[in-house]
Amino acid sequence: MTLIATIDSEGSPQSGQKHRSSNNFKIEDIPSNTEKLYWEITENDKSDVISFSVKEDVTILTDPIIFNSLKNGSYTEVVKNDSVYIADPKNTGGKSFTVNVYSVQ
Repeated sequence: MTLIATIDSEGSPQSGQKHRSSNNFKIEDIPSNTEKLYWEITENDKSDVISFSVKEDVTILTDPIIFNSLKNGSYTEVVKNDSVYIADPKNTGGKSFTVNVYSVQ
């Protein structure tokens, strides 16, 4: 596995936001032989029960959901995107957490 992104997220939506709990991050620079992505949650003692979505930040329109109900240890298809964010975190105990995204060959 190769680490391709790390993002810190609030435990709930950011102030003034309905869904967004992190700043934007990129899922790019993925090795060409990558078969899937692996999502790891750290820096929170509830890492095993936290779930969240990943949304694409688009101008004007409603931000589409790229991945839904991700948990620690989730695998997803490979999606390259330069403007995504963590959204709708659940079961965080109100505490922030960190998400590491890995490419799996």
